[in-house]
Amino acid sequence: MIIDSECNTVYFSEKLKENFPDEFKRISDALAPFDYVNVKLLKGTKDEWARDYMPIQTADKRLIKFRYQPSYEPRANWTSPKNVIKANNLKTHFSDHNINLDGGNIVKWKDKVIITDRVVQENHIYKNDHNLLYERIAQDLQTEVIVIKAHSEKVDMTGHADGMLRFVNENTLIGNRLSEEFKPIRENIEQMLKKYHLNYIDLPFFEDDAENHYSAIGVYVNFLEIADVILFPIFYHPKQKNEEALEIMKNSFPDRKIIPIDIDAVGKHGGLMNCISWCLKE
Repeated sequence: MIIDSECNTVYFSEKLKENFPDEFKRISDALAPFDYVNVKLLKGTKDEWARDYMPIQTADKRLIKFRYQPSYEPRANWTSPKNVIKANNLKTHFSDHNINLDGGNIVKWKDKVIITDRVVQENHIYKNDHNLLYERIAQDLQTEVIVIKAHSEKVDMTGHADGMLRFVNENTLIGNRLSEEFKPIRENIEQMLKKYHLNYIDLPFFEDDAENHYSAIGVYVNFLEIADVILFPIFYHPKQKNEEALEIMKNSFPDRKIIPIDIDAVGKHGGLMNCISWCLKE
């Protein structure tokens, strides 16, 4: 499995540059000093998102494409992965089992991935055999699959793992502060940590005050990692959480360049730094 810290190229949708020019400029300016990081634009997209419909790089020159048919989005809004892949001259292998799985629900390490059980709802033919679904995802990705409990759709429309936790290294995860999580989520993650002998670093999080239930504002763990650079989302409110979160990130990733990015305008639409990016080792 190729992890984002091994990548040298990050793609953003052309629509991000078009619809959020100020945010795109902040991101481009932040990455400009690092000449070993290539920034490219994806053609053929319908909106500012990138991660969910793009393939997963499991090895050098090996991209696995899952089916992209998210139940939380109207079909008319779906970006066509086929069109994007063709427009950008990418070569991919498709899931042998035709599994519907968003890229944002795959949190990667070199020998394992973490996904949430929301994938069962997205693949109804496996509703009576969850284990078979997980086994087939593991076969497609050629790695171990760890499954955690997703938030309810009312709390998190996507149910993606990248809004809950990320890998720091092979033994450590960083994620939403467990003491403030819903009890079923907290207990499930604690069981997973014990089973797989993993450590966990708490990051603060908060719910946006806005009435818009799509908002992702407050989810610090949805950062962009590329090579030794981390673009870290910060928010206008509450600012004290930004300082706390940044300090934790700097201590957790002492060998990385942590760059804060004001991303509120994008966050109100339901995603943050990991959602708007797709990383590749070229």
